[in-house]
Parts: sequence; C-alpha cells; structure tokens
Amino acid sequence: MIGIHPVHRRLAEIAILANKTGFEGLPDEVQVEFIHCLTANANLVRRLDELKQLSYQAHIVGDYDWEMDLCQKIEKLEAPMR
Repeated sequence: MIGIHPVHRRLAEIAILANKTGFEGLPDEVQVEFIHCLTANANLVRRLDELKQLSYQAHIVGDYDWEMDLCQKIEKLEAPMR
C-alpha cells in the first residue's frame, strides 16, 4: 500500500472541489486551508530532504549513532503516511 500524508490527501480533496468550481469559487476558508496545506507540504518536503541528505552524510562518514538518530526523525515525519 502506498501511504498518503494527511496534508497530501487534503490537497487532493481541495483540488477535486476546485475542478468543479475553480479556485475562485471555493469558500474563503477552503482557500485559506489550501494555502496552509501548500505551506505544510513545502515544509514537510524540505525537512525530509534535509534529514535524508544529513543521513547520507552520516553514513558516508561512518557515524552510526548520528545516522540512526536522523533515521528516527525521518520515520517520525513519515509515520502519518502509513
């Protein structure tokens, strides 16, 4: 099963609504939620990318403890996707 983060699921729901009405036709509170979800998505992607790059560096330099710490942080962020 492919996991979907709750933010991605809500973005999809809003996109489906917008396909019917256009984004301008969405209620104001949904437009605000859309912007909030886009921001949350950007932050999630940025943080995961940072942690994965650091984890790779920890692996390269052989710092197993640092690598495991980073992997735990990655797993915590990815947990809602399961």
